[in-house]
Amino acid sequence: MPDRSNALTRLVQEHVGAGRKLTIRDFAEAAVDPASGTSISKSTAGNLVKGHSIKISKEVLGAIAAGLGVPLAQVQLAAMRQYVGVVVDDPFGTDPGDDDTVVRVAHDPERTAEDMPAVRAFVERPNPAE
Repeated sequence: MPDRSNALTRLVQEHVGAGRKLTIRDFAEAAVDPASGTSISKSTAGNLVKGHSIKISKEVLGAIAAGLGVPLAQVQLAAMRQYVGVVVDDPFGTDPGDDDTVVRVAHDPERTAEDMPAVRAFVERPNPAE
């Protein structure tokens, strides 16, 4: 499994900085959470690009998503990986079948499907609505 311990930093660096579509200034100006109006400063934008820790809130994540022009969920998942140390994915390779079931499990990135038999049993139970 690739190391994603700096997932938010890398997401920001993909879009911001020398040779990228956004300068730090452009990113900071566009980084305004549409729900709350919360924005980030140019220094916070620079800290994100450099990989320095910043104070995270749902409003700040919304501002980062808006500034990058990416879905909020993508920023939230990257922040969770970097700041909390968990990933959200399908460790079981679940086939969505006819009902388009999607499985997402928050887990330590070092854990595999074999390490989570109780979770697998829960996901694969025959009557999930019961």
